Amino acid sequence: MKETTMETINYNLDGLHQVQKNLLAKLMQVCEEQKLTWFLAFGSLIGAVRGHKILPWDDSIDVVMPYPDYMKLLALPKETWGEDLFLQTHKTDPKYNRIYARLRDSRTTLIKVEDANLDIHHGIYMNIMPIIRLSDDPEDRRRQIHNAKLYKAMAEDEPLSSEELPLKIISSILLASSDHKKVRTRDELLAKLTAYENADTRDCFVLAGSRSIRLVLSRAWFAEALPWEFEDMQVRIPCGWKEWLTLRYGDYTEVPIPDVQAEKVARFVTVSTDRPYTEYKGKSYCAE
Repeated sequence: MKETTMETINYNLDGLHQVQKNLLAKLMQVCEEQKLTWFLAFGSLIGAVRGHKILPWDDSIDVVMPYPDYMKLLALPKETWGEDLFLQTHKTDPKYNRIYARLRDSRTTLIKVEDANLDIHHGIYMNIMPIIRLSDDPEDRRRQIHNAKLYKAMAEDEPLSSEELPLKIISSILLASSDHKKVRTRDELLAKLTAYENADTRDCFVLAGSRSIRLVLSRAWFAEALPWEFEDMQVRIPCGWKEWLTLRYGDYTEVPIPDVQAEKVARFVTVSTDRPYTEYKGKSYCAE
């Protein structure tokens, strides 16, 4: 891939954050209309409980949704989002390689180093991740987590490297199959790992990164949504926000090292709040 350079951007990320707040406002509107449950999550949740605003160094807004509501959201017609927004999934953007959805603004650009070789939608985005119910049976739970790890490997088209050897071998074999079979296998794995959505189980996990998949959460933490001020909006946070953040981050009140923002910005190839990503094809992404 040809080397690319980052265009001049606002290093305070103010413009980027404004676009993401607009995306969140649209998601909130749709969820209200459709009566879907959602919660602010991860870094966005930390920003909300620490200072009622986006963390200065954060490069995304994150929300989580119970899996049934998440699937209802994904099933909405594309007209729901209007002409300028795009709900990105494996179904709507086949080369997209995350295991959760992103809502993107087609009038903008956010191309990251790790995605610069992908011919996908590269608008500024927010993340939407499903909460999955975990079986109460230890053996079933172990298989469920294994299926989630394999599902992630299939979506990212990368064999597991840091997992136990049997899963690494299985993921390599699955990825060596035809594209058609890989899609079918991915769908089968998703069905297996979400097999307990109708059961009244005790725990859950968020289908996101490897660490989130391994982190067992209490469903009681998401039993109720608390209204919370966030920027200029009234958002929803889980009633067990303190327990979740402590389990996930330890001391979530600790200020990150000064280099955190610089590290995030260093992952950007091109950012624009007023030019569509399509203008950069062959330059900043999918370059020869």
